[in-house]
Amino acid sequence: MAQLKPEQLQKLSELKGKFNELTFIIGQTQIQQRQLQADEQSMFVELDRLVLEEQTFLGEIQKEYGDGDLDTTTGEFIPKEQQ
Repeated sequence: MAQLKPEQLQKLSELKGKFNELTFIIGQTQIQQRQLQADEQSMFVELDRLVLEEQTFLGEIQKEYGDGDLDTTTGEFIPKEQQ
């Protein structure tokens, strides 16, 4: 039976260590990606909720003030009749 030289055994051990380290990093990256996807999905759900809330609120504003333009910076509402 042949025996590997110490430097060959060392090189093989280093390669296996690097392989294991890289495999671990890939796994960590996959876990992070999955978490980011879940976070992104939650943000899109919240965005959809905010869009709906804004539309509902603007509908209430329109019922109260009628058709027109609203300057959200100043709060000034300009009815369509004045445009």
